[in-house]
Amino acid sequence: MARAWADHADAPEAVAQRLRTETPAPTTPAHIAALARLVVHLLGEHLGRFEDGRWRLGALEDHPLALDPAARSELRVGQAALSLAEGAPPPMAGLTPTEAVRAQSAAAAVCVGRAQSERALAFIAAARQRLSDLPDATPADHRPLAVACNNMAWTLHERGAERSAAETTAMLDIAADSRAHWSRAGTWLEVERADYCLALTHVSAGRPDDALRHAARCLAACIGHDAAPFEHFFGHEALARVQHARGDAAARDHHVAAAQSTFDRLDADDQAACRGALDALRALGATP
Repeated sequence: MARAWADHADAPEAVAQRLRTETPAPTTPAHIAALARLVVHLLGEHLGRFEDGRWRLGALEDHPLALDPAARSELRVGQAALSLAEGAPPPMAGLTPTEAVRAQSAAAAVCVGRAQSERALAFIAAARQRLSDLPDATPADHRPLAVACNNMAWTLHERGAERSAAETTAMLDIAADSRAHWSRAGTWLEVERADYCLALTHVSAGRPDDALRHAARCLAACIGHDAAPFEHFFGHEALARVQHARGDAAARDHHVAAAQSTFDRLDADDQAACRGALDALRALGATP
């Protein structure tokens, strides 16, 4: 499973084939649930092979471990999510209210990945409404919506000048929702990264003063939790971008220098992941 998640973005077809021919038999109900989530993400979001995904989930339903209630629930959610994302009539009537929230959230994430933004926004809105009606929502109910909101916020952020005013409003609302859901479903790390997203989306929306609060909160979480240098790098990157947008060159230069210093402490893999962001900071004119 770890190898599949590591490889799936670069080689989705190869991973799909490996899942068909090389996947060891599940030994716990948790394995069934994990495979179901991977199938929805890989076959739905990356490959758009919804019927194949439903077939594979159906094969998992025949496994004895799928009698476990949690595993069975994950399979029901996966089947509904794939049908929703494809536009086929989903088996929503057989879902509990919390399963319906998870299915709509997962369908939203699939649609985000397939560049179907309007459908993704509609699924997010529906899941948000359903979740607000649940008096006893659990962290597991919030997590899929946190993921979907995060992915959608970044998708809208990347549109930049092509984004409409309505999409900009949606971007900020969804980024805030992502943080709210991560505060229920995640750890400080997910919340800190949600603050990073909020900082950059507010800069993109032309609201640098509001962005400052989120960027400061992002870096404060890194300091307070003694985060890895990787997290500190992006905290300083966010503050450098915010201060550049605010016109505070001295503060910008301070955080660019701090990002450079943190970059120098990263291992080779993390440096490769951060090099583009560092080059972009240098392009702001803060460093030679």
